[in-house]
Amino acid sequence: MNDKTFSVLVGIFSILSTIQFLIFDLNERTFFGFEDQFNVYTNGSVVATWVLTNKKSICISLSTITILVSAFLIYCIHLNFYQGLLCYALWIITYEIINFSMVLLLNGIIREQFKEAGYVHLVFQISRMLLHFFGLPFILKHTYILYRDPKSFSKISRRRLSSITTLDSWSPMGPGMMYRKLN
Repeated sequence: MNDKTFSVLVGIFSILSTIQFLIFDLNERTFFGFEDQFNVYTNGSVVATWVLTNKKSICISLSTITILVSAFLIYCIHLNFYQGLLCYALWIITYEIINFSMVLLLNGIIREQFKEAGYVHLVFQISRMLLHFFGLPFILKHTYILYRDPKSFSKISRRRLSSITTLDSWSPMGPGMMYRKLN
């Protein structure tokens, strides 16, 4: 696979992965019990409490931006705009740092009975970060190629000539042209 194809696959993966983790984040249960409500998280710092209360809106806004940036990545790959690829690379780094800091912050205020759930969140976050960061070198390489020579990926230069088009492009020869008189 070349860098362009792999970059498109990274964009598609980013969209699907973001939707998957958005579903996980929106369906996360923080209260258990029927009559007595038991909270998974303890009271922590002001920042941790604010993140916990606004977690769903933060996840929705970050995921929406990531889906839009990933779709923009695929569009820019199609049109050979290197700026979109660079924008995606910077956003994915920012997105993963924000999500990782949220997981670490909320992992610090989780109750002892639910520490294993915090470890699962941490493993999911690290695996998603590794998969996103695995595709970044291919995107950056394709960005550099487009920046250096944007015409190298144009549709005109990618057209291959077949033997039929080569034969059709010869000038027509009549029978008088084949045998020339020397007199």
